[in-house]
Amino acid sequence: MKLNLGCGFDKREGWLNVDHYAPCQPDRLMDIEAVPWDLPTDGFEHVLMRHVLEHVGADFATFAAVLRELHRVTAPGGAVELHLPHVRHDTFWTDPTHVRAFTPQTFYMLSRRLNREWAQNRANITQLAEIVGVDFEVERVLNVFDDRWVEKIRSGELTREQAQEIGKERWNVVREFQVLMRVVK
Repeated sequence: MKLNLGCGFDKREGWLNVDHYAPCQPDRLMDIEAVPWDLPTDGFEHVLMRHVLEHVGADFATFAAVLRELHRVTAPGGAVELHLPHVRHDTFWTDPTHVRAFTPQTFYMLSRRLNREWAQNRANITQLAEIVGVDFEVERVLNVFDDRWVEKIRSGELTREQAQEIGKERWNVVREFQVLMRVVK
């Protein structure tokens, strides 16, 4: 089974489409900040959250509870696909309902394997997987460039790699990033 969590108007055939906003007519109306979720443990092989997580958990306890529920409902080895606005793009700052910013590094912090390595190496990185009680392994991170930069790449003015480097320092280069993680149980 597949779960489209926070589907909005992007309802997908063959998925359980869940949202808290009744006008989008989801298959199930649910506030994901209200835990526990009325969803089965290990019930989904793929969970998609497109532009949802940045709206969730203004306080850390709520955010952590949402992550625990996400981990609980995803099957062992299941995919969690996240699409998030890039913190250095105007689209993140334009929406006053965005309560939490992310970088790809945030999601590496959800790996217990990496948490153990960092602890062993005395790295000054938050052991987020251990603190929250989840375990995810990042499989892929993809930057989605702003249209202006897509055109520069398409025209040959820049390579994708050059745009990646520019995006580490400049605003409005990377519009969003997408993370694919696997659940470890």
